[in-house]
Formats: sequence, structure tokens, C-alpha cells
Amino acid sequence: MDKNKLPYNPTKIESIVEYAGNLVGHTLREKTRAPELQSPKQRRGSFGNALEEYYFRYSLNSESAPDFPKVGLELKSTPVKQARNGELVAKERLVLMQINYMTVVHETFESSHLLKKARKILLVSYVWEKGADPLDYKIEMAELWGLPEEDMPQFKIDWETVVDKIRAGHAEDISSSDTLYLEACTKAANGSRRTQQPYSDVKVKPRAWALKASYMTAAESKLRNKRQAIKRTEGEKDLGLLDLVRKRFEPYFGTTQEDLCRLFDIGKPGGKLPKNSCALVTKAILGISKDAEVDEFAKAGIKAKTIRLMKSGRPKEDISFPPFDYYALEKTPFQDSDFLQYLQQKWLLVIYRDESDGIFRLSDVAFWQMPEKDIPEARRCYEQMQANVRHGHAEISVKASENRCCHVRPHARNRQNTLPQPHGAPTVKKSFWLNASYMKDEIERVLSAHSGD
Repeated sequence: MDKNKLPYNPTKIESIVEYAGNLVGHTLREKTRAPELQSPKQRRGSFGNALEEYYFRYSLNSESAPDFPKVGLELKSTPVKQARNGELVAKERLVLMQINYMTVVHETFESSHLLKKARKILLVSYVWEKGADPLDYKIEMAELWGLPEEDMPQFKIDWETVVDKIRAGHAEDISSSDTLYLEACTKAANGSRRTQQPYSDVKVKPRAWALKASYMTAAESKLRNKRQAIKRTEGEKDLGLLDLVRKRFEPYFGTTQEDLCRLFDIGKPGGKLPKNSCALVTKAILGISKDAEVDEFAKAGIKAKTIRLMKSGRPKEDISFPPFDYYALEKTPFQDSDFLQYLQQKWLLVIYRDESDGIFRLSDVAFWQMPEKDIPEARRCYEQMQANVRHGHAEISVKASENRCCHVRPHARNRQNTLPQPHGAPTVKKSFWLNASYMKDEIERVLSAHSGD
């Protein structure tokens, strides 16, 4: 291709970004002469390849150098989709680069190829629609972006968590649940493909550095609508997110919920506390406005959850998920279910504990996500309930005694609060619940891990 005829100046970032901005509100069909593309199902990356070749007019390559080498700028395209509430959310993680197991162990985070690759990114997001031709995806944003400085402490922790497993000769144990913002996702056209790792003879799956979908949803949303980040002091710049959150909460350990509400002026004096009082207390402790989202939580896909522990350490209640639809349960495989999405959710557990006098006081905070080793057990619960519905026995639940992790039981105001089912009379609303006994063990595990015991 004749570089002299480029419609932008490849030596100036401003020119490249300005040219990219002309895409917003349009499709590649409108802005290029790209031929018909292969379906994304047949060839992943067809939109991105067309964007590079027919809009920015540079030849496709798999080199490690930046896409715009004269200015060190990387081009990344990413799909968003419309959620049920109408908001745009990331459809998938954003893959940054392949992990070289043999060389990454000799890097530091500060000198890593990853950091060089992700410092300056031209981020082009487009609205994915099921069944639509990639040429007809509407481009909704084209912005200059890079890994934010305020997120570097957590990125470093995530990076080191993965690389430490490779250095220990256990790359096969890498899991997306290990990290908050950055992940090492499997990356191979053939799922059976394996490659070498440096300190073990065990062959492992190829992986790539990627930003989690939750992080991309928050990052893109922040480009559109600002969120609030937890303010750091000069001495807190290198703290990971959990340590930062714990530092904010520690001064209030031992305080009751009612006293915290009074302290932060939540609810009316002497009146009943609002239902979201715990969430408001959490925001107040973190220095976040009542009507704002915590930027760091959005990026990591974290939701706050208040847990009340009895003196035994067992949660006062099982933990419920939203009621399920019997028709959807019958048809939806576990891997596509809302239930699996709930299980893969990362939580900030805000723990109140009854030490001795029947009064619950703020005791600790911890990040928790169901370990991957427990997902098969949860799947067994899901598929057992699914089989009950398919056989016309939606009234039969999965008992806590039948599954170590979770169970099914009614989640309704009364017996008249029902939903239709495919093979019988309407049945009371039900949902999946995490067993209190299971959560007792899990809370002890994550608290022990943080304390170093």
C-alpha cells in the first residue's frame, strides 16, 4: 500500500485519533470499500482486521511492534452490547497480547512487554448485534486510552500473581478467578493445543494477557460518564485494591451498623434504616458519593455484599440469587446460564460478626469469588434442578444436604407468588442459594489467606 496516500499523518497521534473519530456513528460499510467479511463465528477478529486494512490502510501482521510504530500506538477494537437495562456493556474481554511463558519469567511488571503494549491504545468500540454483518456494526466510540495510572498497583498484583505461578512451574494452575483487572485467558484456535512452560515438563494451554470484560465495561463507561475512584494518599499509591479497601474499613472495625449509619448521617434519626443502608455505609467509608459507582469495583466486576456471621463463624443466612424462570432453566445449558454468571461474580464481603452479645459489629472485609474447583459441584445442583423441571417436577427442590455448595428453595413472598412452568401447574418462585455451611468455610479460607496463616 502507498503510505504517501494515507488520509492521516502516521507520525502524529492527534492526526490518527482525529481520523478515527470520523468513524463514530457510522459503520465500516459506510466508511470503507471493504468486501464482504467472513462471519465472526467463522473467523474471529474479522471486524478488527477490516478496520486495520480498509480504514487505516495498513497491512495485517502478527508482529509485536505497535500498529502505528512511529508514535507507539496500539489499535484495539472491542464489541459492546446492550444490556437489559439499556446500558452498553463489554461483550467480551479485550485481548492484549500472547503470553510467552519462556520469556515472561525474566521480566518485571515495569519492564514487561504487556505494559509497553498497553500504555497507548486507540480504542474503537462497536455495537455488536446478533446475526448482523460485521460491516454493519455501528461504531460508538474511538478514543485515545491506556492503562490508567491509578490502576497500576492492581495491574502489577494481577501480573505478578500469574507470573509467579509460571515461575513456580505451575502454569497449569492459572485461573481467571486469581485476578481482578487483568487475566491470563486461554488463547488457541484448537482447544487441545498445549505448549511448554519453563520450569516444568507439564504442557499447558497457550494464554494471552487480557483485560476482563467487567474492567472494559467500566473503562468505556468512564470514557462516556465519569465514575468516582477511591482517593489515595501519597503513601497508598502502591497498595492493591483489597489492601486499600481494608485500610479504609479498619478504623470502623468493632462498630455496629446502626452506629455507622449515625456517623455517616444515613437514614432519619430514630427511624428505620433504609434497605440499602449497608451499601451506603460502604460507599461512605470509601469516600464515594451516594449516587456514584465505585470505579475500581466496576472495573473488577466487584459487588459489595453484607454478611452477618454468628459466633460460630457461620453466616446467619444462606445467600440467595434472583429467582429463576422455569422455562429458561429448562432450555439453558449451565455454561450459558445466569447462575454461572452469578457464581463467577467477584464480591466484596463486608463482614459483621456477633462476637458474644448478639450484636453484629463490622469485623472484616474480603474479596471472594467461587473457586473454579467448586463450579462442577454447583453445576450438579443446576442440572439436577433442570432435570426436575424437564420431568414435570419443578416443585421438587435440590436440598442443601444434597450439594456441598448450593441448593434450591422458594424465593417468594408467599405460596401464591408463583411462576409458570413448562410441564405442570404454576409453581412458587424459587432461586439458587449458596449454603451457609459452604460460605463459612470459604470466608475462613479467604480471611486466612489474607492474614498469611
